[in-house]
Amino acid sequence: MDVSQEIRARGAGVEHEVPVLKRTALLLLLIAAVPPLARAQSAMPDAGTAAAPASPGPPAAGPSDAPRVLHLDQAIQAALQNQPQLVQARASAAAAEGRVIQARSPLLPQITGQASFVRSHRQVPTATTGTGSQLVCLSSTCNTWNFGGTGSQTLWDPQSWAAWESEQRSAESLNATATATLNNVILNVRTYYFLARATRDLVSVAEQTLTNQLTHQEQVAGFVRVGTRPEIDLALARLNVANARVQLINAQNADRIAKAQLNQAMGLPQGTDYQVAGDELPPVDVEDRPLASLFDEALSSRPEIASFEYARQAQGKALDSARWGWSPTIGLGGSYAMTGPDPGALYNTWSFGLTLTWPLLQGGLTTGRIREAEENLKASTAALTGEQLQVRFDVEQAEATLLGNKESVVAARDAVDNAKEQLRLAEGRYQAGVGTIIELSDAQVQLTNAAAQLVQAQYNLSTARARLLAALGRQE
Repeated sequence: MDVSQEIRARGAGVEHEVPVLKRTALLLLLIAAVPPLARAQSAMPDAGTAAAPASPGPPAAGPSDAPRVLHLDQAIQAALQNQPQLVQARASAAAAEGRVIQARSPLLPQITGQASFVRSHRQVPTATTGTGSQLVCLSSTCNTWNFGGTGSQTLWDPQSWAAWESEQRSAESLNATATATLNNVILNVRTYYFLARATRDLVSVAEQTLTNQLTHQEQVAGFVRVGTRPEIDLALARLNVANARVQLINAQNADRIAKAQLNQAMGLPQGTDYQVAGDELPPVDVEDRPLASLFDEALSSRPEIASFEYARQAQGKALDSARWGWSPTIGLGGSYAMTGPDPGALYNTWSFGLTLTWPLLQGGLTTGRIREAEENLKASTAALTGEQLQVRFDVEQAEATLLGNKESVVAARDAVDNAKEQLRLAEGRYQAGVGTIIELSDAQVQLTNAAAQLVQAQYNLSTARARLLAALGRQE
C-alpha cells in the first residue's frame, strides 16, 4: 500500500469513527480559529507582481542600513564610467591614433638643430686657415665652434604614404571595436540586471511558499489535535515546511550571486547590500518588422561590421605599401652651419640638393612582403564575411527568441492563475475532509513552479529585447 492509499484508508477509518455532526462542528470550529488558507494563497505573486513591482521612485527615508534601490540606467552609467573592458578598448583606440601620427611623420618636413664645440691638441703647432685670409687656428691647441641645422622633405615615397593610410584604417577599426565593446558592456549590464531582478522575484516566491506551508502546517496540526486527520499529514506538512526553507535559502544565495555578477558587469567592487528596481525595457519598435529589414539595419549599424571593414581596408593599404617597395623615393635635403674658432669669429657654410633612392636588389624582401600582405587581405575579407553571417544569426536568433518569449509570458500567466485556482480548490477539499495532504502539497508545488516559471519567462523576455537591441547595434 502506497502513501496515498494509506492516507485514504486512515481517513476513511476516522470518518467511520466520528459522527457526522460532531465532525462538522469540529471543522467549523477549526475554520473559525485558524486563518483561512486562501488568505495565504492570495499573497502569492501573480503575473505582474513577481517581476513587475510598482514603478520605482525615490527611496523613502528610512534607517541608515536600509538597502539601496538600483535602477537600470544607474547601473549602465556606472558601467560606462568604471568597466575595465571599456577603458581598455578606448585606450587601444587612442594608442592607434598615436600610431597614425607616427606613420605620417616621414612624409612631413624634418628639421634637426646641431651645436658642437671641439677642442683639439697637436704636439706640433700647425697653421690652419679658413676661408680667404681668415686664420682659424695657429697653435698646438685649437677650438672649433659649430652651430647649424639640417632639414629634409620627402617629395615622393608612395610606400610610406600607403603605410600611413593603412594605419588610419586600423585606427578607425579600433574605434569601431571600442563602440562594439560599449554595446557589449551595456548588454551585459542589462542581462545581469534582469537576472538579479529575476532572483529577487524568486526569493519573493520562496518566501510566499514558506508562508503558505507554515499556514498549512498550522491547520494540519489543528486537524490532527482534534483527531480528524492522521499524524502522517502533520509529518508531511512539516517536511514541506523544511523543503520550503531550503528553497528560500537557495533563492537568497542565488540572489547574492546574481548581484555579485551585476557588480562585475558594472566594474564596481561594491557589496550586494542593495535591491534592484523593477525596471524593464519597453517593446522594441522593430519587433514586428520582417527579417530582411532587420538584417539591413544590423549590417549598416553594427560596429563589428565597421571594424572588420576598416580592418580589411587597412590590409588593402598594407598590400599597396608592400607593392610600392620597388618604387624609388625622392627627397630634398639641405644644411646650414656657422663654424669658427671663436663664437665671435664664425663663418657660414650651407648646402642643399635632391636625393634619389631606388632599391634595385633586396634579396626577395619586397616579394615576401607582398605575399604576406595578400594573404592577410584574404584573411580579413573572410573575417568580414564571417562577421556578416554572425550578425545575421544574432538578429534572427534574437527576433525568434523574442517572439517565443512573448508567448511564453502569456502562457505562464495563465499557468499561475490556474495553479492558484487549483490550490484554492485543494485547500477547500482538505478543509472539508475529502481531500488529502498529498493533493494539497501537490497543488502548492504546482503554484510555486508556475510562479517561478513566470519569473523565468519575464526574464527571458527582457533579455531577448536587450539582445535584439544589441544585435541591431542600438544602445537605447
